[in-house]
Amino acid sequence: MNPPANPKHTLEPQLSPVDVELNKMKATIGILSSETFSAPLLLSLKHIEEFVNEHVAVLVQRGLGELHAISDYQFTEHGADIMEDELPVIALSNIVLKYDPFTLEEIFFLKEKQFIIANAPPEIFTNEMIQFLNEKKITAAGINFLNLTNFQLQDTVKQLVSSVIFSGNMKRVIQFNPLFLKSIYCYNGEICHRAIAENTGVPWKDLAELCWNWN
Repeated sequence: MNPPANPKHTLEPQLSPVDVELNKMKATIGILSSETFSAPLLLSLKHIEEFVNEHVAVLVQRGLGELHAISDYQFTEHGADIMEDELPVIALSNIVLKYDPFTLEEIFFLKEKQFIIANAPPEIFTNEMIQFLNEKKITAAGINFLNLTNFQLQDTVKQLVSSVIFSGNMKRVIQFNPLFLKSIYCYNGEICHRAIAENTGVPWKDLAELCWNWN
């Protein structure tokens, strides 16, 4: 059957490539330590080992597991590399994970087109932070927007990170993954969360409109 002529609405992916595209053979995940007491780990040792077995490098900031009685040596046993502080982790990673919100300094040192996952309460953002995110074309997910229990957190973060790495195209991940539609607050430098935009006095864009062409 032929499609109807002149349909009222058509929904098609945008053709211009404005996303983080990663080859899994070159992907590196960086995990930063948290200063929050009893902060959960965003990836388990098993998850880390699974990524390493898929040829994805994992960098862990020294002391990440102290609150959980997990030594740096245990991370290395599961294939991770230990880095002394956060800046080398950020510099060498495509994807950066942190339980605490990113600080202004850490956002300043992000690389162009990185993907970051952390808690992102709207009230912590400043106009300067938003400017850096925009200049560096960062895509960012806020785990606090998903209302997860600690029990759900690790598997969800693993799913999000895996989707980015193994899909080859984050635009398609966002189009077809409800978790991204809920959690992404910055896409390729554009703010996609109304409260963050209003708090910092910048315009915001609907994530669906950034990822799809509505005709």
